[in-house]
Amino acid sequence: DMGLVRGPASSVLDKSGIVHTTKPPNAAQVCRDVLRNEGPAGLFRGNMVSALKVVPANALQFAIFHKMKDDFLRARSDKDGAPAEQLLLEERLASGAVAGALSTAACYPLDTLKSQMAVAGGLRGSVAAAATQLFREQGGLRAFYKGIGPTLLCDVIGSALGFTLYETFQTMYREASGGRRPNPLEKGALGGLGACVSLTLTMPLEVVMTRMRVQGLGHRPVLYKNALDCLRLSVQREGLKSLWLGTGAAYVKIFPQLAITYFVFELASEQLGVGGLGRYERSKPVRNKAVDEGKPPGPVAA
Repeated sequence: DMGLVRGPASSVLDKSGIVHTTKPPNAAQVCRDVLRNEGPAGLFRGNMVSALKVVPANALQFAIFHKMKDDFLRARSDKDGAPAEQLLLEERLASGAVAGALSTAACYPLDTLKSQMAVAGGLRGSVAAAATQLFREQGGLRAFYKGIGPTLLCDVIGSALGFTLYETFQTMYREASGGRRPNPLEKGALGGLGACVSLTLTMPLEVVMTRMRVQGLGHRPVLYKNALDCLRLSVQREGLKSLWLGTGAAYVKIFPQLAITYFVFELASEQLGVGGLGRYERSKPVRNKAVDEGKPPGPVAA
């Protein structure tokens, strides 16, 4: 899974982002504080949970998005049965939103564990020990879903925008390059760019989500009754800019993270000869000709 490729590389930035959304110092100061108080290991606390989460989360997101994409394209087939070439805007948004919702709902308990293991005074020990502690001390099974409302909303919007921008940027690229399709490396860059745009729009929800998860940990006070209360008090006490705390660290993390994810996915799809209905249909004439000539059909075209 592409998540395992980029997971460890983003661990330090992930730690900085989680802490930074809960208090004002910049990302560099957060890292210095963590190193001074907890040592280098503190920067990687919670990384094992991240590694466990990225495999099912990314697999679900990409599988659901491409399955819905294929279904939408088939539904708009022409009179000869050939599927449509591109998704409509509303189809892109719907496919991304459903993919984000289902993957988030399935993997949210691991997100909760990651956030609570990453902060000073949070959960300690192995993943299993931390999960047991969370279950026993914070209200049973429901503790794993604390703050899921804003997280679900954030991920649905983020996934819908991210996949939509990714598809849109590819269309723009082809139009600007005379019809040439971007290669996997270029697709990775387009995916990273789309992720940064999406992050800018969803960062306030990310801040609210993180503050809701970590309140009450390590002798931190419980300040917020719910997500709306957190949003209101954050703006009231710290100003509107507080809703974009940690954006710098998040940009530095998210571009390479998503660029690597899209690059590995597209490269693997190309090498393995898979990648959805559109890729198969583009390859069908060449493959059929090869079969007619008694030759191996070869891989599916990119």
